[in-house]
Amino acid sequence: MKSVKIIRIIAINIAVFAVLLIAVNWACGVYLKKTSKSNRAQLPNYSMDFEHAKAVFSDYNRIQHRYEPFVGWKTLPYRGKTTHISKEGRRTHHEETVAGEARLVVRFFGGSTMWGEGSDDQNTIPALFNKFNPGYIAHNHGQLAYNTRQELDELISVYSRNEKSDLVIFYDGVNDAAFLCPKEITELPAHRLVPMYREKLYTGKLAVVKELAVKIFVEDILAVIRRATYRPTPENSPYDCASDPEKAEAVAEIMMKNWEMAHEIVTKRNGKFLAILQPAAFIGKPKTDHLELDEELGKNFHEIYRRLKEKIAARNHPWIVDLSSAFDGEEYIFIDFCHVSPNGNLIIAKMVSEAVRDITEE
Repeated sequence: MKSVKIIRIIAINIAVFAVLLIAVNWACGVYLKKTSKSNRAQLPNYSMDFEHAKAVFSDYNRIQHRYEPFVGWKTLPYRGKTTHISKEGRRTHHEETVAGEARLVVRFFGGSTMWGEGSDDQNTIPALFNKFNPGYIAHNHGQLAYNTRQELDELISVYSRNEKSDLVIFYDGVNDAAFLCPKEITELPAHRLVPMYREKLYTGKLAVVKELAVKIFVEDILAVIRRATYRPTPENSPYDCASDPEKAEAVAEIMMKNWEMAHEIVTKRNGKFLAILQPAAFIGKPKTDHLELDEELGKNFHEIYRRLKEKIAARNHPWIVDLSSAFDGEEYIFIDFCHVSPNGNLIIAKMVSEAVRDITEE
């Protein structure tokens, strides 16, 4: 009887401790949400219509993904107030058309910046390009977090499906830097979800239970502790491109080779190809006083972009355009380290239109 009583007391104490831990974790989650400065819909970029911006991000937060062969993932079909995704997983827009004209097909590839995070359907880069160039049928192949290797794989799938492509545009730099420079990426090429896939696939039910337990009991507690104690140094930085020249060189060279392979694939099939080095909040002199930017991530961006710019200059390909400083000035454009409000997409769409005219008039 005495042992039963002891076991009962221990069980009660464990249960009470678990409940308290859940309560503290929940409270930390509430604190993190209340003190977060990441409400992008309230940034000065959207001062003309905060309600519309709220609707844009509301739709964005409802987007879901599914596994997709070769590329890793793709968005599911969706119909919202500001965002529409086709059954093929591509973001769509209302097309500008020219009656009676034979139309060329342009396909845009990139990550979430090309997909249009922060904008409604009609203010993505492909949609605005289409507005300025109604002689094209514009397809948006941008997907959240895609890097150049995934875009290359998707391009191959486009041709394997025998889909027409008169012009192909790659818009890159951000995701190759942001998602290949984390220390947990130890082999290249890779993509953002490699660590998660390796942790969750073929690991059994124990991994799922562990993940659920962390989320319920300690995830937000640990986040609050990290916020209070984290002081970035080269040793505890989550990124290593700035401290590992060999890895930084590999990231930059792989990106360049992916562009070159894409160019070869497209041009050998009688199409035109354009690669664009995209802007980032860490590069050049954009207005960022409204943002909180990760200093350590910025150091790694500078290292990758420096190497990319050197390679672009050395290779001197006429089909590569450096737009990394396109947002320099006093206008609010960035809504985080890489995504932009519609005014940024407008600037890029105009510059891309000029670049397209240059390569198509050759």
